[in-house]
Amino acid sequence: MDFKTKQTQSILSEKYIKLTYDPADKVVIAKWMGFLKFEDLKRGCEVMNEKIKQENLTRHISDQSELKVLAKELQEYIGGVWFDEVEKLGLRKIAILVAEDVFAQATVNKVNTQAQFRQLQIQTFGSLEKCYQWLTEK
Repeated sequence: MDFKTKQTQSILSEKYIKLTYDPADKVVIAKWMGFLKFEDLKRGCEVMNEKIKQENLTRHISDQSELKVLAKELQEYIGGVWFDEVEKLGLRKIAILVAEDVFAQATVNKVNTQAQFRQLQIQTFGSLEKCYQWLTEK
């Protein structure tokens, strides 16, 4: 699979997020960048929720390869609010492309292990290819 030529549609493009949609594989992709402010994270999540609802999506890639450390309130929002919201919307798999920054990796792992899910599966990967492979396996 050639990811450079993958056709995606832009949903939101800000300095903190590039949100795209891959209609071929029905995957919403969020590339988070830098140090996130709470209102930026919340806005990105709300726009993503709309797309998930609109397209009846079950798969998401959260590209955190350029993300810096997540503040505690952001971790709590993701683990305590957002995961629950998207699970109710029908999302079933989140593949996380992890940051190279070890501190950012630690916060991502903390959020994922503390959250409780009913049907939502979350896995971390070191490459976009592995994210897609896991999301699209039967």
